[in-house]
Amino acid sequence: MADEDSLPFEDAVDVVVLRATGGQTVPVAGGTPIDLTDDDEPVEDLLAELLAATVRVRADEGVPPEALAALRELPVPAAFRASPWLDASRALVVRDGVGHAGGLTVYYDDDSGLRIDFPEADSEADSDDLDDDGDG
Repeated sequence: MADEDSLPFEDAVDVVVLRATGGQTVPVAGGTPIDLTDDDEPVEDLLAELLAATVRVRADEGVPPEALAALRELPVPAAFRASPWLDASRALVVRDGVGHAGGLTVYYDDDSGLRIDFPEADSEADSDDLDDDGDG
């Protein structure tokens, strides 16, 4: 099979977006509280909510390799490690729509979904784009 016919390895990280609210952590796609340190496998409604709150962050969608590496460095919570469905997923917890993970700032809105700011990559790209005048 020729290289152009082969499927590339998908460079991606699965994250479960959670909301910290009222002293509890809940999936953004539900309302069932989760204790991320619990070694018991999430089941039934909670598992369904966690899976519905999962986002695959992919390199082919413009996510810089440094951002994917930062997300990969996040620990897999004990509750996720107990589940074959979530055992490679990381938790992203937002409070009032904003969270921080591995040096990244993340935003979540029920209407627009997950957004990740990559400050270093953005500023370098902006500098390259703005340096078209030949000054340096």
